[in-house]
Amino acid sequence: MKLVLIYITFIIIITFIGLSSCTERIDIDLDSDRIRLVVEGNITDIEGDNFVKLTETADYFSSTAPKTVGNAELIIRNGDQTFTLLESNTEAGLYKMPQGFIGVQGETYELKINLENEVGGHKEYNAQTTMPLLSDDIDSVTVEWFERFKGWSVRLYAQEPPRVDFYMFNGIRNGVLITDSIHEVNISDDRLYNGNYTNGAIVLLFNEEQLETGDIFTLVLSNITKEYASFVNELQTEIQFKEPMFSGPPANVSSNISNGAAGWFTAYPSAFTTTIVKEIPVE
Repeated sequence: MKLVLIYITFIIIITFIGLSSCTERIDIDLDSDRIRLVVEGNITDIEGDNFVKLTETADYFSSTAPKTVGNAELIIRNGDQTFTLLESNTEAGLYKMPQGFIGVQGETYELKINLENEVGGHKEYNAQTTMPLLSDDIDSVTVEWFERFKGWSVRLYAQEPPRVDFYMFNGIRNGVLITDSIHEVNISDDRLYNGNYTNGAIVLLFNEEQLETGDIFTLVLSNITKEYASFVNELQTEIQFKEPMFSGPPANVSSNISNGAAGWFTAYPSAFTTTIVKEIPVE
C-alpha cells in the first residue's frame, strides 16, 4: 500500500511539473516589418461603381486602419481603349474610373499600377480579369420568415442557364446595402440547379433584427469568375471565428495581383430584383 501511495505521489508531481511548463511565455516573431500592397479593384456594368482602392498591410495586432497608398498612377486597358483612374479628393487611396464608364460583359480588363514610392519592394503591379456573362432570367424574389432559422430567408425563382456559373448575392434594404461586410456576402456555384429552375432556392439569410415586415428589399445577383469566388471563400474562411483546438492552420489568401501583392481585381455584371418583406405568419 505504501508503494502505491509513493507511485501516485510521483505521478502527481510529474503532472504538476508538466502543466507548469505549459505556462511558459513564448515570444513569436510575426515578421511585422514585411509590408505588402493590398488591391481592391471592381469593374461592374453599373456607372459609378468602378474603382480601385490601394492600401498597405498592417501588423496582426494593429489597432489602426491600414495605411492608404496615394499619388499613384492607375490605368485600365480594354483592347484598344485606355482609361486613367483619378484619385478621390475626399478619400486617399481610392481611385475611380472616369464618369460614364460602364463595364462590358465578356470583355477583358488589364490593370496597371505605378506607385510613387515602393511598397513591398516594387513600384509596378498589374492584374487582369474578364467580366462573365450575366444570368438574368430572374422571375421573382421573395423574403419570408424562416421559422427554423428564426430569421428571414431570401428565395430566388429563376431559370438557371445550362452552363457553369458562379454567383455573388448581396442585399439592399430600403436603399441601403446590408451585406456591407465580406462575411455577409453569399458565394455559390450552380451545381445543384445547373440548367434547371431554382423554384425558391434560398440565397441569403438574415437575422430578425436586419429586416422588418414591409421593408423594400432588393436582391443583387452578380455573375463572378470561378477564381474570384474562390478568393472570397478563402477570405471568409480566414476571418471567421476559429476554435484553436479543432481548426486548421491559417493559410494565405490567393491573389491575382503581381509581385506578391494581396487582394483581387475583378469584374462582374449584376441584376437587381426588388420585393416587399412579407409578414411573419401568426401561429
